[in-house]
Amino acid sequence: MIGLSGILLAGGASTRFGREKVVEPVDGEPLFHRPLRALLAACDEVVIVLAPGAAELPLPPNASQARFARDDVAHGGPLVGVRTGLAEVRAPLAAIAGADMPGLRAELLALMARHATTSGKRAVVLGDSDWSHPLPAVVNTKAAVDLAAALLGGGERRLRALMGALDALVLPERVWAKVDPDGEWRRDVDVLGDLPTKRG
Repeated sequence: MIGLSGILLAGGASTRFGREKVVEPVDGEPLFHRPLRALLAACDEVVIVLAPGAAELPLPPNASQARFARDDVAHGGPLVGVRTGLAEVRAPLAAIAGADMPGLRAELLALMARHATTSGKRAVVLGDSDWSHPLPAVVNTKAAVDLAAALLGGGERRLRALMGALDALVLPERVWAKVDPDGEWRRDVDVLGDLPTKRG
């Protein structure tokens, strides 16, 4: 595998969910363990980005390559979290995902990393019939951290703005469906009813 670091965004306020959703039990384990395991399987290291002052989350077994970092701004938006993670990782490419993405697969992240390498593009995201999505993403670490800092300095907070500035390659469904036929990567958890009811 190409040098690939992982960034798991876990510093959100969970406003719509009503309580801290990333530790909500799913099949007997915290919700964030699912996307974390996908990142751990695909990446050399994983940085879990938390809100300032947040307690470290309980890690699953065999997660020695995971470590925590904290935003310097509380609930400043996903771009703040991404900037924090990018400043911590070591590999030339970084895979970015949300802690509320239970359908994420390591095979999908590996596919995105291969396309980032072969295309020479500075970012890769996924698209469907509706639009392109800013998460998950694989980005050139150096280019992305510099652009994220510049965007934040200009008052931008949207992750989509970073992917636009990086001129991200959008992988269409016919490409990503080879490793995720049902598009499980699109599932995220915003409210209690979004939680998976069985292992997918």
